[in-house]
Amino acid sequence: MIKKIFYKTVYKCRDCGSTSYQSVIERADNGALLPTGQYRCTGCRCIFATVRAWWSPGARPDFQSSRSFN
Repeated sequence: MIKKIFYKTVYKCRDCGSTSYQSVIERADNGALLPTGQYRCTGCRCIFATVRAWWSPGARPDFQSSRSFN
């Protein structure tokens, strides 16, 4: 019998527990799609200033909103 091993990660969204995130992409004035430097959780869709802010517990740090989400 093969025994399954379940791994638990600390790198997950502190709000919803999702284990993945995406870079926030925005269209520049010249039409190019560029990363804003922010990250969006794929579970709850919250936007974070850094990857560390996405997974670290504690108060949510301030971040600069991108133009498309104002």
